[in-house]
Amino acid sequence: MQNLIMDIIFPQQACCICREPGKYSTRYPWCEKCEGNLRLMRESLPICDKCGKYLEAGVGLCAECRSTPPMFDIARAVGPYDEPYRIAIKVLKFMGRRHLAVRMGHMMAQVIREEPRFWPIDLIVPVPASYAHLKQRGFNQTEELGRRIGKELRLKMDTGILKRVKETPSQRELSKEEREKNLLYAFKIQDNGKIYRKNVLLVDDVYTTGSTSKECTRTLLDAEAARVCVITWATGIGF
Repeated sequence: MQNLIMDIIFPQQACCICREPGKYSTRYPWCEKCEGNLRLMRESLPICDKCGKYLEAGVGLCAECRSTPPMFDIARAVGPYDEPYRIAIKVLKFMGRRHLAVRMGHMMAQVIREEPRFWPIDLIVPVPASYAHLKQRGFNQTEELGRRIGKELRLKMDTGILKRVKETPSQRELSKEEREKNLLYAFKIQDNGKIYRKNVLLVDDVYTTGSTSKECTRTLLDAEAARVCVITWATGIGF
């Protein structure tokens, strides 16, 4: 109902990805051409069986998962971290278009439905944002995505379990090794009892090096979560 009211009061006059003029809504925020491109990009290459990164044909696991398997059970994304997926997440994060989380979360939920290895799921835990990002944006995009996934799959989300206790600089310009060092012990569990022997779905926006997802997974498993699976909007290339 809230989304319907927002669509009536603030109708969208352009595709949020390519800016094609038209009439768009919370459930359909981009044009048919961009929808087709999203689908085509998703199906363009095979993915790593473990972390979900896009691979060259004929390879089951990316080099990193072969050498140092992540602690999570499985990670998947809707598509590759390239246009138009990259544009969509940037519009959500940096332009404050929170309504995009409705459609994006729906697509993430569909990926989870189609992959049996995600199940069972007891609890959704979003990756917490840094204080600086919360202050700048006014919201945490992973919470918005997680909330939508929870509604779609009828799962509970708890935003108070995993807390960021170390403010870290931007990860964008850092190497994989620098990112991992940057995030080491950056998160803390507030109440171990809430995740004890629980199957956790960790929600993030993008999986590139995987440093954030891996550190959050380590923190959750150290607090005796039964298992962790990861869902993101977009993922990197694992060639």
